[in-house]
Amino acid sequence: MDSRIQELFERYQLGTATEAERKLVEDWFARFNQEPQHQLNPQQEAELFSSVDRNINFLLATQSRKRLIDNRWFQAAAILLVSLTAGLVFFLLPKRNNQEAVTYAYFKTPNGARRSFALPDGSTIVLNSGSTIKIPSNFGRQSREIILTGEAFFEIKHDAEKPFTIHSGKLLITDLGTAFNVKAYPEDGKVQVAVESGEVKVEKNNPNGKPLLFAGSLTGNHQFTYDKLSDHYTVNDIQPGDMLGWRQNRLRFDNATFNEIAHTLERWYNVKINLKGTNDHCRLYTVAFDNEPIDKVLNVLGNLSGADYQIHNKTVTLNLPKCKRQ
Repeated sequence: MDSRIQELFERYQLGTATEAERKLVEDWFARFNQEPQHQLNPQQEAELFSSVDRNINFLLATQSRKRLIDNRWFQAAAILLVSLTAGLVFFLLPKRNNQEAVTYAYFKTPNGARRSFALPDGSTIVLNSGSTIKIPSNFGRQSREIILTGEAFFEIKHDAEKPFTIHSGKLLITDLGTAFNVKAYPEDGKVQVAVESGEVKVEKNNPNGKPLLFAGSLTGNHQFTYDKLSDHYTVNDIQPGDMLGWRQNRLRFDNATFNEIAHTLERWYNVKINLKGTNDHCRLYTVAFDNEPIDKVLNVLGNLSGADYQIHNKTVTLNLPKCKRQ
């Protein structure tokens, strides 16, 4: 990205852009939001910025450059460039009472992929397949808050004055100096927080008042599980690899229904799974796979359950057997 474009975005964020500059940025974002949301190659990225660059040339002919780019902006620009290659989507919030306009960057991983990246504060995130992280442009100034949909592993640079908080559905997960995993896919009935080391606080968001404290000190080798339907939670001991193995391509199910297994396989292998047959909630499955192809996974599940399957292109049909309750 041309440095002049970086400077223009900075002035827009700080509220010091001229009327012409504001219109230029807002027109660009309007055009960007109309672009297909897929990975951009270098040529597409260049084309996306070309119209802005041409208009900046015109603006520069009538005004001088007065503002330098500070270190914080270079960090934000780095996030912008990385995000573009990961399927970035921007949203602009309108200014209220002359407050700073905030942009949001989406780090997205498609089904069948996993990605890792670093934040400006030095924290690192590994994002599992079919997951999204939403990061505001003012991250790290007065607070460090992000929004997670899906699953991610976090290694957080602790800062007591600016706690790192993850918003995920109804839950608020706050770092107290740790490495931990959060699994919170919208289609799953549970949210799980597994701590590898350090300490995590888990609260339930309360729109009408102070958040409700669930777990004030969740420490290493412990897992917090929140059931969305019952609105209850449990905390139990876990082995280090029980929930964190996905980073080494290990797939594990613990007391999972076929619906839960199907959702995970869709994300993991980037396929569509159609379930046919009776309700599967009367049986739960605990099984693990170590970097296995999908046909082997389906064979094992079929042997355990009596189900059979067909694969056509990237669509899997699973025929579930009649449920035998014990």
